[in-house]
Amino acid sequence: MVLKRTVSEARTVIGTVGQLRRSSDLPRRFRERGKSSSSCSLDVSRSRPTAEGYCARMLNVHRYGPWQGSAGTPVVLAIHGVTGHGARWREFADSELRGVRVLAPDLRGHARSTWEPPWNFEQLVADLVEVLEEEPLGPVTVVGHSLGGALACRLAQARPDLVSALLLVDPAQGLDAAMCLTIAEETVAHFDFGSVQEARDDKTSGAWANVPSEMLDTEIAEHLVRRDTGRWEWDVSCPAVAAMWGELARPAVPPPAGIPTTVLRAARAPFVTDAVVAVLPESARVIVVDSDHMVTQEQPTIAGEHLRRLMGPRS
Repeated sequence: MVLKRTVSEARTVIGTVGQLRRSSDLPRRFRERGKSSSSCSLDVSRSRPTAEGYCARMLNVHRYGPWQGSAGTPVVLAIHGVTGHGARWREFADSELRGVRVLAPDLRGHARSTWEPPWNFEQLVADLVEVLEEEPLGPVTVVGHSLGGALACRLAQARPDLVSALLLVDPAQGLDAAMCLTIAEETVAHFDFGSVQEARDDKTSGAWANVPSEMLDTEIAEHLVRRDTGRWEWDVSCPAVAAMWGELARPAVPPPAGIPTTVLRAARAPFVTDAVVAVLPESARVIVVDSDHMVTQEQPTIAGEHLRRLMGPRS
């Protein structure tokens, strides 16, 4: 089910910041204490290309779609969220964006990109600008999930010449500071897992509960790594993740009024707050989707439909 609301209507249905997070919405490790914890280590020697991508200076960038001899075909920049990675967009690109060139970087502090600080909005946006300037693509459609939505807004504000349209998928910004502090502290305290099954259970106890199991299999194969300690971690920098929760407490930044924007708000997630909706331009469309936070995994057809609509007709 998809519910369409104007910005003013959406302002009345989104809960207050005080109702932002129930403990049951958090992954299990944010709700249970007493588990063994890892040291929060830092590895900055991370920039290495994948077979399907390339390194744009400090970022590893995954490419999907027809890149050979495809001048003139549309381009999408896909930005993942905290603890994510660019390869998470592969299945969405294959199923929903056929004939479209997709650039999906691993953000700084994540996966195969550099883990070197600083880990703040300004640096991450500068990294994305470098990706888009690496080759002459012209303005691109940007889709950003969670943290990626916050970055998409800031990218469009900083360099509107690089952005033609925005799809903000359950964007996370302007979040409650106390909640962000709690999650950052729990991230540091309980960062790793004793087994693959424990990591899987942690995902399915939270926002991944309704994601198809084969997608979670792919996520584990791509993104879960065994460290020298013998314990398992998602392939991200613990300090970077903790720092990004601090960034998500910064005031929400709207997209420019002149750039077509659609916001997909997950009906079963708390991240699109009053503060986010309040700063949207009146021209923005707010769509409430029957989904938890992982909208492109849980409802890929709906996300694909709205992204293709923003891209416009293709010749």
